[in-house]
Amino acid sequence: MSQDDGGQVLPDDFFASLVEKVEDVIWAVGYPHLQLEYLNPAAVTLFGRPVQEFKDDPHLWLTIVHPDDREEVAASHECLLQQGKTERRYRILRPEGDVVWIHDRAWLMRGADTEPLRLFGIARDVTREMAEQQRLSSTLMLHRRFMESAPDPIFLVRVQPDDTFVFRYNNPAHRLQTGIPLEALRNQTPDTLLDASQAAAVKAHYLECVRLSRPVQYEERLDLPAGVRDWQTMLVPVEDAAGKVIELAAIARDITPLKEAERKSRGAFESLDQLLQASPVVIYECQPTPELIPIYISSSVERLTGYARSELLGRPAWQALLHPDDAPVIMDKVKAMLAGEGPIQLNYRLRHQDGHYLQVQSEKRLICDEEGHPVKVVGAILDITLSLRLSQRLEKLAEQLPGFIYQYQLSPEGKGCFPYASPASLAIYGVTPDELAHSDEAAFSTIHLDDQAKVKAAIEASAETLTHWHCEYRVIPPKGHQLWVEGSATPERLEDGSVMWHGYISDVSERKRLQLELEESEARFRRLATVDMLTGAPNRRHFMHCLEAELTRVKRHEVDACLVMFDADHFKRINDTYGHAAGDDMLKALVSTGREQLRTPDVLGRLGGEEFAILLPDTSLEGAVTLAERFRQAVAVMQVASDDASIRMTISLGVAALSAKDTSDSAMERADKALYAAKTSGRDRVCRESDSTGEATIG
Repeated sequence: MSQDDGGQVLPDDFFASLVEKVEDVIWAVGYPHLQLEYLNPAAVTLFGRPVQEFKDDPHLWLTIVHPDDREEVAASHECLLQQGKTERRYRILRPEGDVVWIHDRAWLMRGADTEPLRLFGIARDVTREMAEQQRLSSTLMLHRRFMESAPDPIFLVRVQPDDTFVFRYNNPAHRLQTGIPLEALRNQTPDTLLDASQAAAVKAHYLECVRLSRPVQYEERLDLPAGVRDWQTMLVPVEDAAGKVIELAAIARDITPLKEAERKSRGAFESLDQLLQASPVVIYECQPTPELIPIYISSSVERLTGYARSELLGRPAWQALLHPDDAPVIMDKVKAMLAGEGPIQLNYRLRHQDGHYLQVQSEKRLICDEEGHPVKVVGAILDITLSLRLSQRLEKLAEQLPGFIYQYQLSPEGKGCFPYASPASLAIYGVTPDELAHSDEAAFSTIHLDDQAKVKAAIEASAETLTHWHCEYRVIPPKGHQLWVEGSATPERLEDGSVMWHGYISDVSERKRLQLELEESEARFRRLATVDMLTGAPNRRHFMHCLEAELTRVKRHEVDACLVMFDADHFKRINDTYGHAAGDDMLKALVSTGREQLRTPDVLGRLGGEEFAILLPDTSLEGAVTLAERFRQAVAVMQVASDDASIRMTISLGVAALSAKDTSDSAMERADKALYAAKTSGRDRVCRESDSTGEATIG
C-alpha cells in the first residue's frame, strides 16, 4: 500500500493499473542476471512483439536494436552502472522490418547494502520527431548550399530586441563583390561597418522593412573595400512564431554598370541640350492637349522667338504667338493629330517678342503609351529662312553625336537608299555614307538574319501608316562584333509616292546586355521561390498560395474543389536500401506519373520530403476519389531502374472536399487525417475524409 500527501493510503494495484495504461514502455530488469522483471503492455505496440518473448530471452532487447546502434547501447549500460542513470536514443527493428527511433531513460536501483539491485526505465517512440529533425536539417543544408553557391550577394542581418541591427552572415558572392570577408562582417553593426551617412541610410531601409513586415527593395551607393558600387537590394523579413521580425535576409545585385549608363544617358541629354543651343531648330515636348503647354523646350527658343525658356515652360503661350490668320487652320490640324490621325507638318507665322512675325516650319507628333493613351506631343520648329545655316549646323551636330543620323528613302517599287547618312554609319553598319547613298543592301546585309524580317516588317508598317518607326535589332559589321542597336525615325510621304524617314540609330549593346542579365536573374529568382528544385513540382509555399486562391474561389462562387494529400509508403526503406539518389529518382518519377493523371488546372505540389498534395478545382469528392485511385494504381505499376535493381513503390492518399468554411489549415488537417487513416489501415490505398475504415469508396 502507498500513502498520498493527504495521508490516505492508495492500493498498490492503483499504480499497477496506471502503469498498464500509459503509452510509454516501462521496464524493469533484475541485476546482475538482467532477467526481465516487468514490461508493460505498451511494449507490444512499440516493439511489435509479445511481452513473453522478452521474458523468455533476456538478450532479445539488445538483439532488436539496429546493428549500427548496438555498440553504443551496450556501452550505455556501463554508464548506467557507474552514474546511476542514463539517457539515450537509438533505433530498433520491428518484425515487419520497420525502423523505429526510441528515446530511453534508465536508472539504477540499489539495495540497502548499496549494491545494484535492478535496472528500470521508460522508453517512448520518437520516430516522427527524428524524421522532422532530419527534414529540418536537410532543408537548412539546402538553404545553406543555395546561399553559398548563389551568384548574387546574399547577407543576413539579426534584428535585436532594441531594433538595432547586427550582421551575421554573407555568402561568397557578397564577400567577393564587396571585399568584406565573413569574419570582418560577423557581429558588426551598420555603424561600425560603414561611415555615418551610409549607415544612417542603410538603417532607415532596415527599419522600414521591420515596420512594414514585408519585402522592401531599394537602391543604394556604398563605398566598400572593393570600391564604390551601386547596389539594388531586396530585404525579406523573417518572423518568429509570434510574428515578430527577428532577422532580415537580403539579396543584392551590383547595378553599377546600369547606373553608370543612366548617368551617362543623363549627361548625354544635358550635353545634347547644350548642343541644341547651336541649332536653329527648337525641340519641344508638350502636354497632349490643344493648348500644347510645353514641358521641355530647347534653349534655342530664345534666339528664335526672343522669349526665354522660363517664360514659356508650363504656360499656354503658343496659341497667343500664332498669326491670327493662320491660327484657325493650325488649330484644326492640331486637333486632328490629338484625335490620332497621325503627325502633322505645319507652315505658319509666329510672332517674335519684338512684334515681327517669323515664317516657320513645324512638325508635331502625338506619343502614346502601350495601351494607346496619349502621353505627350513632341515636335520641332524651324525658321525656314535659315535652312542653309540649319543644314550646316545639323552636319556638325551629327558628327558629335555618338549615334547614326540619317535619311532613308523607300521608293514605291521597294528600293531603298540613304540620301543622307552621318559618318557614324561606319561604326554602326561598317559602311560609308557614300555606299549607302546608292543602295541600302550593304546596311541590311549586316543585320542579324533572325532580325531582318522584323526590321523590314516595321519599315513596311511605318511606310503604310506614316507612323513613327522604332525598332531594336542586332547588326554584325563586316569587321566587328555583334551590336544591339535602337533605331527611331519619322516618315513623310514625298510627291513621287516614296517615303522618307528622318531618323537616328544608336548603339544600345551595353543597356541590352544589362537588361537580358537582369531578366535572367529575375526569372531564376522567381523559379527558386516557387518550384521544388528536385522534382520540378510547385513547392510548399507556392502550393499554399494556390490553395488560398482556390478557397477564395470556393467561397465566392460555391464551386466544388478537393484536396488530396499523399506520401510514399516506406520511403525511408528505399533510401536505406538503394541510396538517396535512387530515392530522389523515385520522387521525380512519382511527380511525373502524377502529372500524367491530372488536368491542366490541377496543381500537384511537394510539401516536403516524400509528402505531396494535389489541388483539384471544379471536382466533386467522388471525382477526386476516382482520380486518386487511378493515380494510386499508376504508381503501383511504376518502376524505376537503379543500377541492377528495379524499384517499385506504393502511395497512400487522403481526400477531402473543400468548403466555404475552410481555411488552408483546416483543409490540410482534414486531408491529412484521411491520409493517416489510409496509412494506419494498411497503406497503398485511398481514404476519403468520411471513411473511417480506410477503405476507398470509388465512383
